[in-house]
Amino acid sequence: MRTIRNRFIAGLLIIIPAAVTWWVIWKIFHSVDSMLRPVQQRIPAIDVPGIGFGVVLLLILLTGIFAGNFIGRRIISRFERVLYRLPIIRRIYTGVKELSQLFIADRRMVFHRVVLIRYPHEYSRALAFVTDDSARGLDNLVGSRVLSVFVPTTPNPTSGFLLIVPEDDVVTVPIDVEEGLKMVISGGVYVPDHLKAPPAPTSAV
Repeated sequence: MRTIRNRFIAGLLIIIPAAVTWWVIWKIFHSVDSMLRPVQQRIPAIDVPGIGFGVVLLLILLTGIFAGNFIGRRIISRFERVLYRLPIIRRIYTGVKELSQLFIADRRMVFHRVVLIRYPHEYSRALAFVTDDSARGLDNLVGSRVLSVFVPTTPNPTSGFLLIVPEDDVVTVPIDVEEGLKMVISGGVYVPDHLKAPPAPTSAV
């Protein structure tokens, strides 16, 4: 039963994000198609099924271009300041923005690898992500080789702690960053198969 439960939870961790992502994308495209339907009926030349898909892609591209120039950055900055003043909206917007930056942006140069460190005390271990292994200035200050690691909180990995730890005390975990994030988000329920302990042998009756 424990194996079935673990497999079921692992399946949920895969299906739920995919289903939510698909639902959000479908709702956006469907809404754009609905808004364009009256225009398409008046102009038969653009009455093409799925034109909302292309419009949404174009809108995303134009938004990125707009946010990349000086005026666009100023406008977006002012818009965000307004949202940050609204108590409930601020929490929702901040959380979604941080998660988007974490999972959509290229994080290969941010999280290098998954490790175990001594935290919060000597006799316990915490899952962490190496963010920098070339801080020579810190090496000189401490007097030994150190690493910068990020210890995320569960179940929200966008918050956590930055720790400077001796490299000798760091144990590399043989999993990729995505699997490490899944372990954090699930609170340890999800564990990659190759890290699981083999089942105990059953004694012969």
